[in-house]
Formats: sequence, C-alpha cells, structure tokens
Amino acid sequence: MIQKIQRLFISSFRWRLLINVVVAYFIAFLCNSALIIIFEHTNFLNLPYEWLYVIAFLISLMIFLVTFFDLMNITLKYIDVLNGTIQRVTAGDYDVEAPIKYDDELGLLAANINALAKTLDDKEKESQILKENERMAYDAERNAEKQKNDLITNVAHDLRTPLTTIVGYLELIKNNQQLSKEDIQKYSSVAYEKSKRLQSMMDDLFEFTSLDQANVKIHMTTINITELVLQIVDEFYPTFQEHHLTPVVTTSQNNLYIKGDGQLIARVFDNLLSNAVKYGEDGQKIKIEVLNDDETVTIKIMNYGNPIDAADLPYIFDKFYRSDASRSSSTGGTGLGLAIAKNIVQIHNGEIFATSHKDKTTFVVILNRLPINE
Repeated sequence: MIQKIQRLFISSFRWRLLINVVVAYFIAFLCNSALIIIFEHTNFLNLPYEWLYVIAFLISLMIFLVTFFDLMNITLKYIDVLNGTIQRVTAGDYDVEAPIKYDDELGLLAANINALAKTLDDKEKESQILKENERMAYDAERNAEKQKNDLITNVAHDLRTPLTTIVGYLELIKNNQQLSKEDIQKYSSVAYEKSKRLQSMMDDLFEFTSLDQANVKIHMTTINITELVLQIVDEFYPTFQEHHLTPVVTTSQNNLYIKGDGQLIARVFDNLLSNAVKYGEDGQKIKIEVLNDDETVTIKIMNYGNPIDAADLPYIFDKFYRSDASRSSSTGGTGLGLAIAKNIVQIHNGEIFATSHKDKTTFVVILNRLPINE
C-alpha cells in the first residue's frame, strides 16, 4: 500500500502538485482549528471574536504557503539540477548525466537530456573521426603526389647519366668516320653496358608496379629456404671476389622449409645481397645467418661499412626513397630494390626490417616456417 501511494506520488508531476496542496492545506487546517480553540478559551488579546477568526485565518494561510513552498522546493531543486545539466550540455560537456529521480514528466525530461547528451557525444566523435579521415586522406593524397614527384625526379636523375653516355658515344661513332675498329668496339661496348643498366632499371620499375598491384598472382610451393639461401650465395661468389668480400654463412639446420613463390623469395635475397655488396666496404665480410624457432625462419644479412643514418633508416624500404649518400653513379638505382623485397615479404605474410649501428648494417627477414621434419 505504501509503495502504491509512493508510486502515485512520484508518477505524475500534477499528482505531486495536488498532493503538496492537500498536505499543506491539511496542516494549515489543523493549525487554524487549534488557533480557534485557543482563542475561544483564552482571549488574551481582548479582541472581538471576528478579529480573532481573521488572525487565525491569516496565520493558517502563512503556514499553508510556507508548507506548500517547502514541499515544492524539493521538486524545484531537482529542476535546478536538470537546468544545470542542460547548461553543461549546451557548453559542450557531453559526459554529464542527469539523475532520474521521478517517474513522471521531469523524469522523462531527465532521460531525454541524457539521450541528447549521448547523441551529441556520438555526433562529436563521428565528426572527429570524419575530420581524422579527411586529414588522413589529405595526407595520403599529398604523399601520393610526393611519391609521384620523387619517381619523376629519381627516374630522370638515374636515366639521364646513362642516356647521356649512350647518346654521346653513338654520336662519336656516327660523326667520326676515322675511328678504328678497336675504338668503335670500345665505344659501342660502353654504350651497350649503359643500355643494359637502363634495361635493368626499367625491369625494376615494371616488377615493382606488378608487385604493387592487389591482384598479383604468386605460385606457392614448398621451399627449402636453407638450400635457396646457400644457392644464391654461391651465385654471388664472382661478385664477392670482385669486391674482395668474404661470405660467412651460418645455418641452424640443413633443411628449413617455408611456403612461398621460389622466384620471388629468391629475388628478396638477391636484392639484399646486392645491397650488401654495394654498401659494404671492400675487403670486409658479409655474414648470412639462417636461424629458426618452432614457427618462423629468420634470415639475417650483415655487411660492414658506413652505417645507415638514423634519419634514413625508417624509410629505406619506401618506394623511390634513397638517401643522398646512396645517390651515385656506382650505387644509385631506382630506389626500388628494398621496396620490392618488402612487397614480396609482405605478400608472404612475413616481416622485414633493418638495423644499423657503428660499422654494421643488418637486414632481417622473418618468414613462417613449415613444420616439415628432415
């Protein structure tokens, strides 16, 4: 019964207002009756009874008003709380929450305020996400534009020197009829070698373009990665001898297997070894380590020479990126060798990174191992 009365009291603002009036009137009525009884028995003011009734009425009216406003003050304080909550929401504080004390119009208002705050908070978060996406899209567009400009600059730089040499020697052969056969052979050989260099650079560009496509097709087979690395090292022996480099190969097991495209994986280590030869100092060692655990195979290629600058290290696998120190006629390429290696490793769900300090630079390739017993 008490719960029903309480629910009736808080279920409607109109009911609560009516109950406040009734309670205040009942208290005032009791006070008025008590005053009339007192005045009738003790007329200590020595006034006519009509005046005593008026005084009793006025006192009762004051009691009614004081009681009614005290009871309404509870509701008015709650309205002030709701008003403060609305002001905070208006000011942009969407984390506020209005307390829901009543199951009436004011409680519904509090629930609507909370719903509004949550909606505005969600809209604010969506707006921030949209702004972040717009910023990322803008940055991506700028980065794409920069890469395009870098491509043009790098390709123009790298193609200009061999093209100039080729054109120069061919013009020399064409315009000088007095050249001996030995000179013609010499000049044409130089032009041929420069042409082969241009062909290699163009092959890099086309290969990177094909690998950069999302629909690139690879032919997955089981590869003995230990044998593959040893085979590629053997193929590099003439180059090692030319630069007086000594390869040192260490393997944790004779047969370690991965799943991958053999030609693409071979290209990764071909590029890394070529890079090690280019930037390793003549007369030093090149260390190749093939290590493994239960789930992965790790291949490390280490060369000794000038380290990669710390500012360049995070970007050496980016397409078309080359540090100024690497741009020369003897070592400069299209800047795609490491980018090609990175794309191939990522296609195989592997990982590639580099470290460089003092006089040693290490390239690390991590590939998923196939659990095949020897």
